[in-house]
Amino acid sequence: MKNLFLTLAAVLLPVTGICEEPPAVIQIGREVVKEGRVAAHRKVEADWTRAFRKAKFPYHYLALEAMSGAGEVWFVSGYPSFAAIEDGDAQIEKGSLKNDMDLLDARDGEVRASSRSMIAVYRKDMSYHPERANTGKTRYMGITTFRVKLGHLPDFIAGSKIFRGAYEKMNHPQPSIVYQVVAGAPEGMFLFFMPMESLKTMDSMAEVQRTLPEAMGTEEFGRLMKGSGDVFTSIEASFFRVSPQMSYVSKETEDEDPAYWRPKTPAKPKPGA
Repeated sequence: MKNLFLTLAAVLLPVTGICEEPPAVIQIGREVVKEGRVAAHRKVEADWTRAFRKAKFPYHYLALEAMSGAGEVWFVSGYPSFAAIEDGDAQIEKGSLKNDMDLLDARDGEVRASSRSMIAVYRKDMSYHPERANTGKTRYMGITTFRVKLGHLPDFIAGSKIFRGAYEKMNHPQPSIVYQVVAGAPEGMFLFFMPMESLKTMDSMAEVQRTLPEAMGTEEFGRLMKGSGDVFTSIEASFFRVSPQMSYVSKETEDEDPAYWRPKTPAKPKPGA
């Protein structure tokens, strides 16, 4: 459990550039890609993004390709409310986008081994400086899943606030936004996301690990580490690459780095050239 603090510094980004207030609700689609079909899956998902852009769909999502664990892609969509999810569904059903989605879903099914979805709500009380987040500059994402034992939710919430206080004392630069899963997974699941412009961010974590116990107080730190086995069923950490090809983000996010989000397509050679 010595690396528990790394996950408590994590963040989930909205998909609209610099974060002011995180989305109240997120919807996460998780797709396991068949072996040998990664390139085909990317092509299908790129066609999904083109369909959403063509329809000027008002809600956006970020695509994250797994670098560890199962060969998954996570599609993270942000909404201001549950009513907005309903509105998005209604817009799909009544518009031309539905026909495109029916055709794309059939193609997508040929390259997926499985899929599932989750819905989670923002926990402002457990979050740390979300205003520092910038999706447009994020290239990698660390995601850690906490599964809290029944009856231990108050312990987890109290512990996360202690960590947040220690990071304030350290002036830790990494923002933290916390979401609690409310549908699509067993009770007690929390997701923590850490955005990185470069994987070099992870090289500095050893120093954070060294200084955190002092900032928190060695006795308090030891108490939390010792009791973590009583609080959690499991903790799983994963790393992801951001995929601009498969993401449908806002113009404001794209404008943070147009060359990354809107790369120019190489011109096709002329016949006989």
